[in-house]
Amino acid sequence: MKTSTINPKWLGALAIVCLLIAWQVAALWIRQPLILPTPRATFVQILALLGTADFWHHLAATLGRGLTGFGLSLGMGLLVGLWIGKNNAAHAFFRPLIILMRSTPVMSVIILALIWFQRNTVPVFATVLMAFPIVIQNVMEGVRGVDRNLLEMVTVYRVPVRLRLSHLYLPSLLPFLAAGISSGLGITWKVLIAAEVLSYPQWGIGAQMDTARVYLETDKVFAWTLIVLMMGLFFDYLLDWLLKKPFKAWKETRA
Repeated sequence: MKTSTINPKWLGALAIVCLLIAWQVAALWIRQPLILPTPRATFVQILALLGTADFWHHLAATLGRGLTGFGLSLGMGLLVGLWIGKNNAAHAFFRPLIILMRSTPVMSVIILALIWFQRNTVPVFATVLMAFPIVIQNVMEGVRGVDRNLLEMVTVYRVPVRLRLSHLYLPSLLPFLAAGISSGLGITWKVLIAAEVLSYPQWGIGAQMDTARVYLETDKVFAWTLIVLMMGLFFDYLLDWLLKKPFKAWKETRA
């Protein structure tokens, strides 16, 4: 099989260009900006938003809620996932509960949070509850994927806990942890924006998207949507650099 010599970064850029071309063609064909604005109108609206002080307040509020909610999910998911992964009884007990949490409709969580909490807390609570089982599942699978023969060997030879974690559990856990963080952070932005739309906090991108909908400012809805998508891309590439490459080098030095 012939291996492609094209830089993957160029292929990614080409995909974005193709998407923009398709968007432009569709907008010109429909010819109704209220339904589908052109990419140019959307980017003009983004530039207009960037020039306002309120934009940075809304962006900071959404980023703060998202990172806080996901940070709590990651911390709790790591601790609970490690415990469940190493304990067969805990795994049997909590597995159906984790499946139920992952299957719970996002809107149900947001609506209940609207009843229970203040509007600024709703997005954080919904984010935690939706990302938490994803992190647990990946950490748990990573721990349970450790070679049982190696586990017996380190037990027989009484290998210190520190060495068990660094040379046995961590190499097995890293790929699952990277996948869990990537998936959990991806769903964070979806849940967060939906929760902000419904809870309508004073500051937040979701609230601004709903305001634009009420005033039929479709180009502004698209502008805020693109901003969220760019946030997602930024954090995805940042995670790729922070998690995958350094972890790969870390494992190669200990091979």
